[in-house]
Amino acid sequence: MSQKVVKQSITPLPYPVTFICRYPERWAELFSSEVSISDPEHINHRFVNAEDCWIIQTYLRLKQNNYNVFLSDRFIPGEICIVSSLDLKIKDLSFSSFVVGCRADGPKPTLCNFAIVQNETCVESQTDAFVPHWPQPGLIRRNQTRGTRIENIVFKGSELNLYEPFKSSEFLQKLENLGVRLQVSGKTKELVVSWNDYSDADLVLAVRDLTEKDALVKPASKLVNAWMAGVPALLGPEPAFRQLRQSELDYIEIKTPNDVINAIRHLKEEPERYEKMIANGFNRAKDFTVERIAEQWQEILTGPVAQRYHEWRLKPKISHLTDFVFKAIQQKKARSEAVYHRKHGYRIISGQHT
Repeated sequence: MSQKVVKQSITPLPYPVTFICRYPERWAELFSSEVSISDPEHINHRFVNAEDCWIIQTYLRLKQNNYNVFLSDRFIPGEICIVSSLDLKIKDLSFSSFVVGCRADGPKPTLCNFAIVQNETCVESQTDAFVPHWPQPGLIRRNQTRGTRIENIVFKGSELNLYEPFKSSEFLQKLENLGVRLQVSGKTKELVVSWNDYSDADLVLAVRDLTEKDALVKPASKLVNAWMAGVPALLGPEPAFRQLRQSELDYIEIKTPNDVINAIRHLKEEPERYEKMIANGFNRAKDFTVERIAEQWQEILTGPVAQRYHEWRLKPKISHLTDFVFKAIQQKKARSEAVYHRKHGYRIISGQHT
């Protein structure tokens, strides 16, 4: 396993922070040594779920900067504990800890004392803070020798999430007529998914017919990774993408297969625009580097989280329990609503109500 020694000491966080790993058997080596830590850039294939991406990777990134962060498989009473909200259960009885929940693609984490969210629309109160996802670890940029050629359009994700019309034989034939083929990088039992490899990608496609409510919790990762990889993106009308859009060079918004065909034709006819989109993407990506995301984590942990934690410590312990009981009731409601809204509501691509 590739490892990297932590960097020189910097100003510590005002309070120690413990990241909670609910599946320690998957990361046993992190519990066995404090001398050196794994570099996320070298183990990108291991980041596959919410805990890996939000908890393990954040712990490793901050530990690399020698912040006073720790990893545990259980909540530490009286301390700040950060956990994936998808893995936080009522039965954990976590009321003795100040819990910061990382909200992935799931319900509002009402059990938490503070929430880190991946979409700005989920910031609903002073106990919510937006932090972008870390960029894809070990990202391999598009091969520059490909120039302005457009031959491969890639969908990074499960084929189940790709809107049906984009899987039709008619669409695939139209792509072929333009000398383009669609590559779907999804999970299979036989192959390791190369989420990080954009070397042969000429365009990124991301279009999902989500419900309006479900779309509000999704991150802008596909756009940010495309920027960093130097690959122009064709994206559906998701809020996270629109929040970042500053110009027409950021990405091309599409809804239908014909939108994609037209976009490809225009880019082939205007190779200078294709080049401008790549250059613009590299410039936009500067706001989403590992260093910048680490700074945002530091700002939140030293600012609002530390302040709320200080206030929480001043409260009588019995209030922690009574608050937890109320939050447990709200959590059950939030989970039910999230499940419902994922399946029912206005669909952002088809315009249908399900």
